[in-house]
Amino acid sequence: MKVNFSPSQQENPDREGGMKIPYAPAKRAIPKWKWRLLVLLLSTPLLFLIWRVASAVFFVTAPGVISLEKVSVNAPLPATVARIEVQLGASVVSGDILLRLDDPALEQRKILLSAEMEGLREGVPAAQTPQAPAPVASVSKDRLRLAQQNTEYQRAYRETVRSLFKQGAATRAELNEAEDRHRQAELTLVSLRESASPVPQPVAQGPSYYELESEAQRKNRIHQIEAELKLLDTRSIQLTIRSPENARVLDIFPSEGEILPSGAPLVLLGRPQSVQVVAYLQPRHLGYAQPGKPVTVRFSDGSSMEGRVSSAPELAVRIPAELSGVLDEGKQMLLVKVAFDEPLPDALRVEGLPLSVHFGFSIRQSLSLFEHE
Repeated sequence: MKVNFSPSQQENPDREGGMKIPYAPAKRAIPKWKWRLLVLLLSTPLLFLIWRVASAVFFVTAPGVISLEKVSVNAPLPATVARIEVQLGASVVSGDILLRLDDPALEQRKILLSAEMEGLREGVPAAQTPQAPAPVASVSKDRLRLAQQNTEYQRAYRETVRSLFKQGAATRAELNEAEDRHRQAELTLVSLRESASPVPQPVAQGPSYYELESEAQRKNRIHQIEAELKLLDTRSIQLTIRSPENARVLDIFPSEGEILPSGAPLVLLGRPQSVQVVAYLQPRHLGYAQPGKPVTVRFSDGSSMEGRVSSAPELAVRIPAELSGVLDEGKQMLLVKVAFDEPLPDALRVEGLPLSVHFGFSIRQSLSLFEHE
């Protein structure tokens, strides 16, 4: 079928043969604003992409987090974690108990020394007993039993550390320390057993056992035991781990029952009174990270605060996965520290709180960076 349109019909489509034909209006007339809204919705992804590109070029922004000043609490002695007294995120004051450590060998050593000193203090000088018969050294069954228990404990501890060493979970120094403690326990047990055996009476008339032990030696040994007991008491006090200052518990490393070497990390504390922002800035924007440069810190709730770069960047690190975008994942970033101009509200003093740091807007510098790329 062939359709022809005359110029007159194109100009006056509602006239036919000189007569006006009154066409009815469209039943579903669409307002123009709906068409505009539809076009706007369809173009939103493109507009968002243009905005992101433009903001990345002309606005220098870096992701960051709130960082509290850290205080690490370590184990003063090799011990076992008996009880954890705090929870993650808890606020503590100076002197609060964080953990309780336990060292059975230390307590057993104190009991053995106390028993030995008691026996020495109750001893009789040789001058008063010249005709003393061959005695049996005053070693009680309790002391022997405690020495045997200590030896068994040290043997089990050594085997545990040896097993951990084979698995790569313990160091050579920890294994050597366990070996030394086991040897000392065995030597103590052998010494007590020898002391418990009767002292043979010499055939010829000579000095007895009590005559060979002078009063000066006995007193000297008592002083040595007292000094060692004081040292053990000090170590016992050190096994109660207390907070060195007012802080917040950021991390707890060991678990109850875990065997720890000396210096092992126990608790990580954060000081809420000392807070700063750690921002991860792209290396190409190094010029914006000058000390004293004013910045704007914006939080997730929409609030913002003014601050300044506290020091020049000295370290480049990988940006954390939770802060990186798709294109920035795994990249090395400049670690920039920012201090607030005003005190930060207590509600925002949260370790690891995500935020963004805006370093300003500069067309000239942004265009020069864009040209270098």
